[in-house]
Amino acid sequence: MSVTTGMLTQHWAVAWWIATGVLVLLGGGLQAWLTVGERARASQRVTGTRVTGSVRQTLAGAGDQGVERSEVGGDVSQRQENSE
Repeated sequence: MSVTTGMLTQHWAVAWWIATGVLVLLGGGLQAWLTVGERARASQRVTGTRVTGSVRQTLAGAGDQGVERSEVGGDVSQRQENSE
């Protein structure tokens, strides 16, 4: 432990390279985690409702939309926008 501490306090260039490496790895891991989370499929459902007017659904990105077991007096409009 004291060898590592001594190296990092006496050789600042090495300490900066190690700190930079750790930050790059953490940043890359965070970016990968956020990218995978963003690709998760969303879902919008209207189920078992009675609507006298219209139903409009808009979903940004990938996912599923549906109107099931419902009575709709007007129009049913579904739109899916590409988020890329």
